[in-house]
Amino acid sequence: MSITVDQVLETEVTATFTPNADCASYGYMMATEAEIEEWMALAGLDLPEYLWTYGMPGSGVISNTFGDLTPNTEYNIYAVPADIDGNLGEVVIEPVTTTPGGGSDIMPDFTATDIEGNTIHLYDILDAGQAVLINFFLTGDPYSEQPMQDVIEAYRLYGCNAHDVFFMEISPNGHDDACQAWVDQFGVKYPTISRDGGGNDIAQAIPVGYYPTIMLIRPDHTFANRDIYPPTLDYIIDAMNGEGYEQHECPYDETLTFSTNTVNLNWGEMAWVTVYNNTGEDVTITSICDDLSWLEFLLGQELFSCSFPLEFTIQQGESVELGILCTVVGNRAIVPDLVTITSNLPDAHFTVMVDDTWSVDENEASATLFPNPANDFVTLSGETLGTVRVYNALGQKMDEFVANGSELRINTTRYKNGVYFVKTDEKTMKFVVKH
Repeated sequence: MSITVDQVLETEVTATFTPNADCASYGYMMATEAEIEEWMALAGLDLPEYLWTYGMPGSGVISNTFGDLTPNTEYNIYAVPADIDGNLGEVVIEPVTTTPGGGSDIMPDFTATDIEGNTIHLYDILDAGQAVLINFFLTGDPYSEQPMQDVIEAYRLYGCNAHDVFFMEISPNGHDDACQAWVDQFGVKYPTISRDGGGNDIAQAIPVGYYPTIMLIRPDHTFANRDIYPPTLDYIIDAMNGEGYEQHECPYDETLTFSTNTVNLNWGEMAWVTVYNNTGEDVTITSICDDLSWLEFLLGQELFSCSFPLEFTIQQGESVELGILCTVVGNRAIVPDLVTITSNLPDAHFTVMVDDTWSVDENEASATLFPNPANDFVTLSGETLGTVRVYNALGQKMDEFVANGSELRINTTRYKNGVYFVKTDEKTMKFVVKH
């Protein structure tokens, strides 16, 4: 027969007993090693006879919760099987340690590697000023799957790791391949740490008693909530509101918004647009449309518009250059404000550069970044910059500056190739580092 530990708490442990076909019945109990030795000595019985005589009787599959246990104590779960004639078999022993009583107010630090190969250091994120929300889950577990859409929605509501709260998820049982399948299944965009990356060690160090568990940790390393339950969007929002964390726009928009003063063309005049694929995989573009159907786009020698779509693929981390033609007859025409990219992925992320000027969400740019992509440096210019923070694609803060003037030069030589965000007091902008 086998013993499976289902849940470990401070004073309770739940386990399931599963006999095989030869087991007609069994006796089981839970005790410390010292206790079982003392009881056997008093009864004058060996372990199989003691379990059969004084243990709880069972047959078939049984789930039992052992209560009144001592926190942070090593126990053994014992079971002895018997055949139909009452012959006792080999004793099965499953060790288990109850969780510490009361639980610490401090979240233990950890350094782990997510399934994308990124190093995640918890205290670095907290010390940079972000709270951290961790979803502890089990791959293949329907109870862990149930809250996933709510967790992903909360991730988007609170700014996609670019603002007050940094989301991640950890699995103690799923290896990299199982967690990658999980990410693909639910469209997870925040870091995922598998058992291979240290997930089980983290869960044991806290410890996590049952799954799923959603924890919210303050920047001062203390728990704001050790278990947001039930794990629904409303309860996650309640936990965020209790800490004063505000909702923010997710910076990873799926549309390209051209400011009306960025592209101003004569009829038939062409501007060049560079579109960067910031998604974690190749993306197939199925159409690019503007809101007034004034534009046509040139890719190589082929011209297309909303009426004549053309499919093409932008590889991960790469870009494609498009020509923009204004088809409205007249002396001059403003390019429409909104150009929407449709792709084979509903959550694809792009950035756009128009004639070496980055597109912005407002009609007038309050700040600009150049050169972009950057190699050794990037220069931020604007009237009121204030405090400037640089974040990587995971939302981890890389640098922080106080701009005394209208221009700030940021050294990017130590940044790895990839996408980064510059956040000023007024707005967030994206730039790419390519060495």
